Amino acid sequence: MAHQNIDKFFKVSAILFGQQFVDAFGLNYNIIRLYRNELNSLNGKNYFTDLVFETREGILLNFEFQDVKIKKNDLKRYMKYKVQLQCQSGKPVVTVIICTYHIKSEVYIYNETETSILKPIIRYLFESYDEVKYLTIKNKLKSNYKLTHQEVQFLVLSPFMVSFKFRLQKIKEVCTLIEEIKTKKLFDNDEMFLPLILAIKQYVSNEKEQENLIKVLTM
Repeated sequence: MAHQNIDKFFKVSAILFGQQFVDAFGLNYNIIRLYRNELNSLNGKNYFTDLVFETREGILLNFEFQDVKIKKNDLKRYMKYKVQLQCQSGKPVVTVIICTYHIKSEVYIYNETETSILKPIIRYLFESYDEVKYLTIKNKLKSNYKLTHQEVQFLVLSPFMVSFKFRLQKIKEVCTLIEEIKTKKLFDNDEMFLPLILAIKQYVSNEKEQENLIKVLTM
C-alpha cells in the first residue's frame, strides 16, 4: 500500500502538471498525450510501467518512480520494460527514473564503454529542493502575490524532496501554505493540490489530523 500511494502521487502529479512536470527534470521533450503503459509479454503475463507520455519528437517518455534505493535488479527490470515497450510500440523509448530516496545509488548494469542506448536517465528529487525558492513562495504569500504553476508544482512535490524522516513535517508545512493560498485566492486551480491527499494518507497516521489536512485540500 505504501508503494502504491507514492506511485499514485507521482502519476497524478505528472498527469496534472503535464509539460511542467517534464520540464522540471530538465527533459527536452514536448509531450502530446498519455500513452498505453501495459506491456504484453511472451509468457502470458502483462506488466505495467508507471507512466508513459508520447512526445512530438517521436519518442516515448517512460517514467518510473522509486522510493527506495535503486538496486541492480531494479535497473534490469526497468530496462526490460524499456525493451518491451520499444518492441511493442515501434518507437524509441527514453526511460526516466524519478527517485525520492535521499542517497544516490552506486549500482550500474552497463559499463561506460558499452552502448548508452539502454541507459536510463536517473533524477534524484532531493537535488530539486531549493530553500530560496521555498522562501520566495512564502514571501509572495505574505505580499498577496499570485503563484505560478511552477511554484505550485514545487510546493506539491517538496515533501518528497526531503529525506523520509522530515516528510511528515514538510507535508504539514505545505498544507498550511496551501490553506493560505486558497484563502487569499492566490492560485486559480485548486485541483493541482490534490496529489498531496495521497502523501497525507501515506505519512499522517493520526486519523483526525489526516482528515483535517485533507479538508484543507478539498474544501
